[in-house]
Amino acid sequence: MSGKRIIERPICDRIGQAEGLAEIERLLSDPHFQSPERNRNFLRFVATRYFEGQEEAIKAYTIAVDVFGRPANFDPSTDPIVRIEATRLRAALTQYYDSHGHQTDIRIDLPRGRYVPVFTRVTRHETNDEPDEEAICPLRTADADLPSPSSPAKARQNSIISSVGLALAWLLAGGCIASYILTNGFGTWGQGSVTQKPLVSVLMDSSNNAEAGDIRNYLIVAMSQFQTVRLTSVAGASTSWTLGEWTDSTLTSSLRGRAPPQSYRVVVKYEAVAQERLIWWQVENAASGEALMSGVERQSKGAADITAKNWDLANKLARTLAGTRGVINNIETLRDLNAPSLGNGCILRARAALGQGNAQEIAETRGCLEQTLAITPNDAGAKAELAIVLLTIDSPDARTELSERADKLANEAVSLAPFSDRARYALMISQFQIGRVQAAIETGYAGMELNANGSDIPARLGLYLFTIGRWEEGNGLALRAARMENTALPDVLLTRALSAYRLGRFEDALALSLQLGPSKTFLPMVVEAAAAGQLGKTVDFPEAVKMAAGNPGFADAFRNSMTARQFAPKMTDLLLAGLKKGPHSNTASP
Repeated sequence: MSGKRIIERPICDRIGQAEGLAEIERLLSDPHFQSPERNRNFLRFVATRYFEGQEEAIKAYTIAVDVFGRPANFDPSTDPIVRIEATRLRAALTQYYDSHGHQTDIRIDLPRGRYVPVFTRVTRHETNDEPDEEAICPLRTADADLPSPSSPAKARQNSIISSVGLALAWLLAGGCIASYILTNGFGTWGQGSVTQKPLVSVLMDSSNNAEAGDIRNYLIVAMSQFQTVRLTSVAGASTSWTLGEWTDSTLTSSLRGRAPPQSYRVVVKYEAVAQERLIWWQVENAASGEALMSGVERQSKGAADITAKNWDLANKLARTLAGTRGVINNIETLRDLNAPSLGNGCILRARAALGQGNAQEIAETRGCLEQTLAITPNDAGAKAELAIVLLTIDSPDARTELSERADKLANEAVSLAPFSDRARYALMISQFQIGRVQAAIETGYAGMELNANGSDIPARLGLYLFTIGRWEEGNGLALRAARMENTALPDVLLTRALSAYRLGRFEDALALSLQLGPSKTFLPMVVEAAAAGQLGKTVDFPEAVKMAAGNPGFADAFRNSMTARQFAPKMTDLLLAGLKKGPHSNTASP
């Protein structure tokens, strides 16, 4: 058996109705296939419709009504039952075929993002040879535009492609590594391992199994929308790294200094006591079992629908664990600050620098993002973060080629990761900064639909809407973002400060602008100086950034600067009035 392996080859012929339905019945009667009755009915329903040629009818609505007994007014946007049960069914199919797939020559998959089943015929034999590209079956036309990166059938196809070029990649390895070292230096290669998003498994411990199971599924759905972590089943945690590396990466990924991802286990205990629902949680290092952080999320029972209550509770916990400023991201960021890396570690450091508004650190993270893309050019996360960094560096009223490049990177990020709200966030900023205001607003709202728990987009979009004069809409989004976070977001603080100033509450405007800290950018300094001017107070700014309100031409220069930032003329005039009341200085205009 030395040097030999079992190769699984798809055979490119269509599975007929009789054979396909027979495989469904065989699978459902196999005691090794662990799935509740309603999901067995789910699978039987979609398979029957598929072979009857009714693929267009396989939608969330029809499944909810015909399989799960939902009423005719079912709305998939408010009731996630189909998405949740599809996740369960996919997991059951994957677990079964990984463990017992050798018993059949037909495999059934349910690709992510759709409910039409895929039937694949495979053969297996022992060989010394690597599989060849001719062994890959092309997708049917109807499926060609619907990628399913987590589908096992797709994973096997990618694995075959990777294996074809493995020998060539190793032959080129010496040249690639030598070229990289000559270009970037030995220190960069040794230090800059390419880290990946961490692997996270979720364990639920509760005496109320049915309700706890629903909350666990809601939690997994909500966490996955952040795309900051990679979720895995407990059983698959030990193999996810190997499978992910060889199925999702390019041929030379093993040569790039990639480090295995950090693995975490989230232990969750759910209780419904008295007038509260409680979720106790603990994040553990999956390898050592060390408890890293723990906490409790609470929610009153009230009279609301139990499904809605549990969904809200799961959303709160998802933000706590997997949010941009969540527990797992914070742990990963601190770990990377101690041992800087490329890849996901660099992305997290860039986000931290952007959040703090530290110009020097933002400029430094640009370098590691550039290096990350030199090694992994299709990293959508790195493209999006680099776009945001470049847009932060480039001044809106004196744009350079950086803004143009940022717009290109943001569009590429959205193309590579169409379900990433961070990619949409980058594109929204780019569009607004180059003057495509309506496109930016549409992109922002589209990003919010991808992740209803994300706070970054509503915070920034709220600021944009306020600056163009849509006051109430902007304030509403800022309030929504504030409710999601335990800390005050800079964009939210700035929107609130502008709103307070507009309403004549200058003390509040000054206090809010002061909360933005010492490393202010142009707009927070404008609000602080204008509010102080209205109050007859003096603000302590470095000479280089004081408002030259007494200089000839200042008003025109200020209006031009605010117009470049898409500010409504009325808001610009209100701020200018406050600036003119402040102490004059002879420094340069903004």
